[in-house]
Amino acid sequence: MRHAASPPALPHSVRRPGSNWHMHCLSFASGFAPSTRKVDMASICVTQHLPHSVEAVWALIGDFGGLHRWHPQVQRLDLSWEGRIRTLHYADGGRVVERLEARNDAIYRYAYVLVDGTLPVHACRSRLEVRAEGGQSEVSWSSDFEPLGDGDAEAAAEAALRMNYTAGLRAVAMALGEGG
Repeated sequence: MRHAASPPALPHSVRRPGSNWHMHCLSFASGFAPSTRKVDMASICVTQHLPHSVEAVWALIGDFGGLHRWHPQVQRLDLSWEGRIRTLHYADGGRVVERLEARNDAIYRYAYVLVDGTLPVHACRSRLEVRAEGGQSEVSWSSDFEPLGDGDAEAAAEAALRMNYTAGLRAVAMALGEGG
């Protein structure tokens, strides 16, 4: 009998909900002897207010496998592992693999982690959610991550994520008839 393989493991230092802005991650030395070190996590959040119901907005953005239908920078999206792993192929040639961690249609939110890709970050956990504001909605796209590299790495990573999220949320507004 043939069994399906398990999805790829999450990065060992993924920040879990409820942890503070610092995290302990395992650093594997030779022989895989674990040691702990404290890592400062960076955060980013981009929001878009829309004069539409949360249900209308979620119908557009709530499909983890449908990002390529509304995000202008995503040329193609491949799904695997029963829709829990998505590979994004960007217009600039970049590629990102993400794993769905949680999805809750009742509160219009999903969370995912970066598994592999060309973004200058590590241990990246992101959320896309819609909240009601009267008869309107607020879309929030956020990430907590560890920047890769030295010096201005955090600013570069934040700029890359902010540009990606801003372009995506502007596209949501346009798709819903807001004109950006």
